[in-house]
Amino acid sequence: MIFKRWFKPKWQHPDAAIRQQALETLQPTSAEHKQVLHELAFNDAAEAVRKAALHRLDDFALWWQASKHDTAERLKHYAEQQVVDQLLANRVAAPLKQKFIEQCNRSSILESLALKDADMNVRFALLQRLERPELIQQTLLDAAFPVALKQQLLSQITDEKQLEKLSKQLEPSLAETLQARLAKMAADKQKPPRLRKEITLLLAKLNALRERHTLAELPALQQELQQQWQVLAAELPLLPEQEAQGFLEKFQQLDQRLTEWLAPKLAQLQAEQALVERKARQVLKTQQLQQAVSELEQQLQVQLQQVASTEQNGLLDAAATALCEELDAAELAHAEQSALQQRLTVVQQQLARLPELNKALTSIQQLLNAFSEQPLPNSAEQLAAAEQQWQNFTDAWRSASKGFSASLPAELNEQFKQLRQQWQQALSHIKQQQQKELRQLRSKCAEYKRLHAAGRYKVLFGLYKGMTADVANLSAEAQQQFEKEFAEISSLQTELESLQQYIATPRKTALLNEMTALANSPLQDAKARAEQVKLARANWKSLGKADPAAEESLNQAFDAACEAAFEPCRQVFAQQDAERELHLQQRQQLLQELGNLVEAELPERDLDAAFRQLSQRWRESGAVNRRDYQALQQQFQELSKRLKDKVATAQQQQAAGKAALIAEAKLAMTLEDGAKTAQVLKELQQRWKTFGFAGRQQDQALWLEFRALCDSFFEKRNEEYKLQQQAEQQVAQLVSEQLATLNTTLAQATSAGALQAVQAQLRQLSLPDSVGVRQQYQELSQQLQQRQKQLQKSAQRQELQTLFDVLEQGDIKAEQLPQSYREALSLPQPSLTRSQLTIALELMSEQNVEQTSAAERQQVQLALLSLKHNAGQQLTPEQLLQQWLAHGPVAQQEKPLLKRVAALF
Repeated sequence: MIFKRWFKPKWQHPDAAIRQQALETLQPTSAEHKQVLHELAFNDAAEAVRKAALHRLDDFALWWQASKHDTAERLKHYAEQQVVDQLLANRVAAPLKQKFIEQCNRSSILESLALKDADMNVRFALLQRLERPELIQQTLLDAAFPVALKQQLLSQITDEKQLEKLSKQLEPSLAETLQARLAKMAADKQKPPRLRKEITLLLAKLNALRERHTLAELPALQQELQQQWQVLAAELPLLPEQEAQGFLEKFQQLDQRLTEWLAPKLAQLQAEQALVERKARQVLKTQQLQQAVSELEQQLQVQLQQVASTEQNGLLDAAATALCEELDAAELAHAEQSALQQRLTVVQQQLARLPELNKALTSIQQLLNAFSEQPLPNSAEQLAAAEQQWQNFTDAWRSASKGFSASLPAELNEQFKQLRQQWQQALSHIKQQQQKELRQLRSKCAEYKRLHAAGRYKVLFGLYKGMTADVANLSAEAQQQFEKEFAEISSLQTELESLQQYIATPRKTALLNEMTALANSPLQDAKARAEQVKLARANWKSLGKADPAAEESLNQAFDAACEAAFEPCRQVFAQQDAERELHLQQRQQLLQELGNLVEAELPERDLDAAFRQLSQRWRESGAVNRRDYQALQQQFQELSKRLKDKVATAQQQQAAGKAALIAEAKLAMTLEDGAKTAQVLKELQQRWKTFGFAGRQQDQALWLEFRALCDSFFEKRNEEYKLQQQAEQQVAQLVSEQLATLNTTLAQATSAGALQAVQAQLRQLSLPDSVGVRQQYQELSQQLQQRQKQLQKSAQRQELQTLFDVLEQGDIKAEQLPQSYREALSLPQPSLTRSQLTIALELMSEQNVEQTSAAERQQVQLALLSLKHNAGQQLTPEQLLQQWLAHGPVAQQEKPLLKRVAALF
């Protein structure tokens, strides 16, 4: 049994590492070895052995089976990747590849092939099979994929958003196709709503035909709507079936209802149209006959004005007879037929008397010419004679034109009408003027009586004088009508004049004494005295005439007294004129300054202030003559307007600039970045200072609006900053508490898992912008690193202790060693002996060096240098320990070496 175990193949060794090394001796070309490899690939307990066996076989079918049936998920995924790699590298025969694709249900494999396979048709088939939008999109963006297949893939995509996104990413030819398709999809999407709207509108029109149109228009409109319906009905399949059927039934119902309603109405309409056509024919015939009769009358008038021949008269008679016959045969209304018959009868009568009428026409023309030379009346004195003259003419006209009836030439009738209009207007104007003057005189009479009764005698003298002049302008007939009323007024006026002479003499004497006293009194108010003198003169005139014996002397004395009283006023007024002249010069100087200010280029605020000062000085300037003041004031207003316009224009520009800043501020308020908004607002505040005054009405309002915008933002920003600070403080407090908790947990942790948990929690923390918290975090991180290093060293010491304890036992197995040292047993035997490796470890650690001779140490140092120069590696104590373990179990004679090595670690 012992020999059997010794000669057992290594691929059957209990140690998986030895079995894995034994695979290198098995050749897949050997049937026996291939069977062994197959057995190991699918039945070995170690995943690494199965993986290595599959690599030795390197068969697509076996990788495929392993990807489906292996017990280890990691190996299944690895096998799957090998399958994909072989497929993509075209290392699989086409039939096997096709069979695999048909039987494979692993979406991950199929997706890789769909994206990376060299056969474009295979990729296309897989894309259609998988129906994964993201795979299709990646393929469409693949420049190597054929355009024809891309177009087929695009035809299968119906998502409008995906198509729109692809239209911006694909090459121009496909992008144009997609854009056209998107446009069509957008149009198709709009078709149902548009169709509903058009059908609804058509049905509404069909339903409202009877109410909005005349009966005669309905048939054509109904036919037009039916044609429109045929066009829309072809698109009904775009709508849901039930909705389309509803529209169809509604149209049929409305169309049938309209047709049934129209049938009797159209019959009645046809009858009415026939009647209308008959009347139209009658009207047309009447118009034709009227025109013919009018032409015959015109020809008759021509013949009246010239000597007509017998032949011409016969033609006119024949034409009149033919018209009579045509009139008798025509179906006309009774009234029109009677009127035409009467006109034709008159024409026939005139034709029978044509020579006689020619002579009468000559006398009528002479009568008109003679009366046309008579002048028109233009005054009241000519009124009576003119009326008699016009009456005689009209009597002669009626007598001469009596025999012509309606056949009198139009020129003569027009001439007579003009004469009648001229004479009637002239006579009517004179009569109206006389009546107007008569009414005015009667009104003045009534006013005279009212004033006389009220005792207002002063105004009666002027009123009576005017009435006397108006009566003289009246005609004799009008004077006769007003004679009685004027006689009554004249009697009252005679009595009033007698009374005036009796009253005026003592009053004028008293007024003379008043003016004499005023002239002798000292002057106090020149303007008041001038008004007194003016009033006295007016009162003197209003008193009328005094006693004829004293009238002249009183007038002279009163004039002298008025002059004496007014003489001091002249001196005062002369002084005032001098002052006004000075004021005039001052105002002219102000106008000159204002003109210079208009032309000056100053800031609008300075212009406005200077204008206010000038306006104040203008108002404080003294009085000037009214005529001069009006001219000066006009100049001042014109210059003021120019200056105000200039200031207003400048202020408006400033206001526009400030309004633009406000608009920029509002726009800045919409920015998502608060810092950017703050920067912009601060720049705008600086720019605001560069603008001038914008006017009292706008500047303050603009500033308040701008300031409100800035204040609201910065107040809100400050509030947000405070809230953010509070939130950050709260977060910092919370994180600080979490760090304190982790610090406590770290102090209590005794295992690597506990330290890793603390480290994971520490990494998940989001540190606020707080110096204290970050310092606390750094301190905790450093403590964690120290604890991890300590624990790692402790674990290493524990592993080394376990390692040395196992080595002390002599015969060892790999699974008895710590995990990190198991592979050392399978390493190839190093070039240095275990004794030399022990010396090398002592040299590196500089411990127990004196236990060996100098020659041995020198030999080991040379060997290490040789390894460094030849192999290019600097061995570490850990690597030297691995090589020390590679020599296998520790023999009894090597136990001292083990103790020396253990002492070093």
